[in-house]
Amino acid sequence: MWIRNRIVYVYDVEIFPNCFHCCCKDTETSRLYKFEISERRNQLEDLVGFFLSEGKQSMRMFCGYNNHHYDDVIINYIIDYSHTLASLPYWKICQSLFNLSTTIVEDEDGSREKLKRWKYAHYFESMDLLTMQFSQKLRVGLKTMQVTMHYKNVYEYEGDFDQPLPVDKIDEMIAYNINDVESTTELLSRLKEQIDLRLFIEKEHGIDCLSMDSVKMAETFLLEEYSKRSGIPKNVIKEMRSPMDYIPLKDVILPFIKYKNPKLQDVLEDMKKQIVYSKERKGYEKKFVLSNVVYSVGVGGIHSIHTPKIFHPKDDEHIGHADVTSMYPSLLIKYQLGPRHLGKLFCDIFEGIYYERIEAKRTGQKIKNLFLKIVLNSPTGKMQQEVSWMYDPFNVFKIRINGQLILLMLVDRLLELGCEIIQVNTDGVVYRAKNSLKEGIERAISEVEQITQLGFEVDEYEAFYQYAINDYFGVLKGGEIEEKGMFITKTKLGKGLAPVVIPKAVINYFVHNIPVTETIEKDKDIRDFLMSQAVDKKFKVMHGDKPVQRINRFYASTNGEYLYKDNPEDGRDRTNMLTKSGVTILNKFDDTPIEDRKINYRYYTSEAKKIIADFTEQQLELF
Repeated sequence: MWIRNRIVYVYDVEIFPNCFHCCCKDTETSRLYKFEISERRNQLEDLVGFFLSEGKQSMRMFCGYNNHHYDDVIINYIIDYSHTLASLPYWKICQSLFNLSTTIVEDEDGSREKLKRWKYAHYFESMDLLTMQFSQKLRVGLKTMQVTMHYKNVYEYEGDFDQPLPVDKIDEMIAYNINDVESTTELLSRLKEQIDLRLFIEKEHGIDCLSMDSVKMAETFLLEEYSKRSGIPKNVIKEMRSPMDYIPLKDVILPFIKYKNPKLQDVLEDMKKQIVYSKERKGYEKKFVLSNVVYSVGVGGIHSIHTPKIFHPKDDEHIGHADVTSMYPSLLIKYQLGPRHLGKLFCDIFEGIYYERIEAKRTGQKIKNLFLKIVLNSPTGKMQQEVSWMYDPFNVFKIRINGQLILLMLVDRLLELGCEIIQVNTDGVVYRAKNSLKEGIERAISEVEQITQLGFEVDEYEAFYQYAINDYFGVLKGGEIEEKGMFITKTKLGKGLAPVVIPKAVINYFVHNIPVTETIEKDKDIRDFLMSQAVDKKFKVMHGDKPVQRINRFYASTNGEYLYKDNPEDGRDRTNMLTKSGVTILNKFDDTPIEDRKINYRYYTSEAKKIIADFTEQQLELF
């Protein structure tokens, strides 16, 4: 792979008190370069020359996973002190690097001043796949990524990094190092679309964002645009805020919010009496029942509360879904609800981006459309973060409170027409209604559009299966299946691993009338049966009576031992990680035919049938 006219080299380092190793992979030729400092050999000089590209710096781009926080710091330190280190015996070099490594690991918030010298050194070009994908709170380790990538070998080193490495274990450690590099290389390949997006931004706007997550990328772009248009230096803008600790909701609610339904009138009046603390995410919440549906409104947003239920329209009915087009960006633009300290100019810039995105979408500019969508969705999150230059809790409350109240304006009109509300959340309103009401529904939506100056998008479902507010699937007109929450049948990178054969079986049962056992027992992809659980570092994981690595990929099997996690601090604290079945650990993929894997089909069938029973039993209670 080439980036910025440089060949990408994926790399990773491992450090022990008496041993250092760095492995680099040329993504064009697949050649591995290995550098070791131990009692066996000292390749310090070769390592420094490699990263400095021997005078050909423009030809190499280094790529890692969490390398900006860790590996880059180590290599920059080595380069910075290369002359001093070269005069030392191998064990003193390793001890110095081990001490640095310990300092980095302990510096969880990145605040140690003495590390910044090497964190921000620029001896070589590099990009970080961890920071590219996730904001700080959502970051996961490389082993977790290997699990969710379905990588061929989830390999966690079993030794103690704090203890000297026996010389006969060095090759084993190098194999582990190589596996990390190979898995990072595969991740790099899978993220090509994300890389192309960032290279587009760099080319169009001059922003170096290869290692930025999408929110940081959008915030940086908006800062550049605002500074350029306002003439205010970026460092000055970064200090600007519109703080407000206590917010009377009566000052937030827009004047056109009105209802005919007495219950909704009461809800509105109660909300107007509230004064909320802006820094409390789980502040004011009100639950109420309206036409047999339980609703929750408040500072956390709107959602209805449900038990599992199936919705099929009769021959004279339809299931509709109406939601506000780009609700939060639209509210910000229409009602000038950008950060107050940034004034009208911010809203003008934002509105320009909105219409630029519409044009990009119309003309098929996929990468530009994706980027501008990310930018448009970023301010409302940043407006509630005190550390952001967009911080303005009053206006973000105005956006979010009015967004849910606008949806209730549509609910008000739909109930008046005789529609049945299926669910309401920030995605919109799902309802079931007689076909004869279609014209009335269109008028109701049009009326809300005229009052609010916002647009609605409407589509229809052939069927809707709602387990909970964020767990459902629906069959859209035309047959496409929309999956949410527990019914998603594709594993997302870094988002946990669950056996997707279960939602596949449930969906096939309801939509295609295929028996659960048929879907499960005919599935020939072992990856569909795999699962994993996050395990804190304090736990020790046992497979039966055998200790195993902490992060494991496994499936329910008829001949496997149970998988436990033990707390060494309390010998009695043992948790069964899958209570209903023993498991087979499959951290390393092999060619075993699925018929020989002893899969516990009864476990998967039982789990799928339990979900189906939750739907059907609730359905029977209605009659």
